Order: sequence, then C-alpha cells, then structure tokens
Amino acid sequence: MKKKITLILAWVFAASIGHAQMAYMEYVTVKNTDVATHIAAEKSIFSKAHKEQIDKGNKLGWDMWMIENNSYGEPNTTFVYVHFNKPGTTLTYNESNLFSAYESTLHQSGYHNRIVKTGQLTLGIKATYGTKAGAKPPKYLVVNYMTVDLYQGTTYEAMELEYGPKYAENGRAAWGFGKVLNRFGADQDVNYLTFDFYNSMEEILEMRNNTASFTKAQLTQWKSMDKLRTLKNSHIMTLIASER
Repeated sequence: MKKKITLILAWVFAASIGHAQMAYMEYVTVKNTDVATHIAAEKSIFSKAHKEQIDKGNKLGWDMWMIENNSYGEPNTTFVYVHFNKPGTTLTYNESNLFSAYESTLHQSGYHNRIVKTGQLTLGIKATYGTKAGAKPPKYLVVNYMTVDLYQGTTYEAMELEYGPKYAENGRAAWGFGKVLNRFGADQDVNYLTFDFYNSMEEILEMRNNTASFTKAQLTQWKSMDKLRTLKNSHIMTLIASER
C-alpha cells in the first residue's frame, strides 16, 4: 500500500474571506538548464497530486504558467503557480496516496534542488469575464501589475468593473482582476493585478505591435484611467499545465 506524499506550500491561502474567491500565486524560479526537467516533473508528478485534491473536493483548480519575457541574458526562468482553494477551506498541506515514501522523498528533493528563489501573492478576485468555472484557462496570459493610490481603490475598482466586460472588443479571450491581500500599505509598489487572456502568442505580439491612434474621447478615457493606476510591470505567460 502506497504511503502519503505531503506537498508543503511555503504560504497557504484561505479561499474564503466573507465568501470572496481567493487565488494564491506562487512564484518559483529555476535555472534555465533545469527548465525541461522541472516541467516534466510537474506534468508527470505534482499535477497528479493537485488533480487528486480537486477530485477529493479540497481544491477547485491549479495552473502552472511560465513567464516568457525574461530580461536578455537572464540565466533563470520563473514559473507562476495559481492555486484555487475550495471556498471555506484552508489547507496547510496537500496529502496524496499516489506515491510511496521513497518516491515522495525523491520528488521533493528534486523539486527543492531546482529552486533558485520563491515568492508569493494572495489575491482577492474582484471580477472575471470570459472564463467558466471548472474550465481550463486560455493558453496565453498577460499579467499587469498595478499601483493604485490607497485612497482611490474604490474608484479604481469601479473603473475596472465598467470596462472589464468589454474585453472581447480589445481582442482578449478573457479578462479578470484582483487585489493583493498579503501586502498592504500606502508604500506598496503593487496592490492590484489585471489578467488579459489570449488564444495565441501572436495575438499578444500583434496587440503590442499596433500603435494606436486615439480619438479625443478615447484619449480622455485612457488618461482618466492612468490617473488612477500606474503600470509597474507586465508578464507574458504560457500555460504549461492545468487541472480542474
């Protein structure tokens, strides 16, 4: 009989605070030379353990993304794991019956030996459009990291909620945004994230290649939006694995 493998997370998110949907984002950086091994291990080993937890009703979903737009000459690659917990449940670890004790030790050791650094964000999901519960996300994603004045949060969120449903008009397959919960204060560099989903990398590059010619009304609209938010960074990501 196979024993349990325990997948310890550095931080664990609560999926329900006032019944709001939460998402836990785990940033894991590995050396470029270990990328192929890391992806193979996630697909063949750890994704199965996450799927088991979903089937047991302990999780709603798990995604693994790879950041594509690294700096020139960067020796490392960062992966972003997104964990969706079952509302009302807080997990400190996931247990699986899929692996023996020896396999558990071997897999965990290999995983930790590949890691260069890690980071975490906990998000309160404010809105999503174009995605369906229980369905895997589109293949490509642009995550925008926003700084919003602490005292303008309500106005900013109302703005995103107004323009979010128009995601398809801007060539997106889906869209969403969330508020950072585990880092708080007026001096924080990033306190909101927006998510632009696309069906192909070509769509992302074409969108960025186009130099827009704004009408007066559009210029007024975008400038009013920029008064509320400052774009600090933008990650282009490819979906590597996903479980629902």
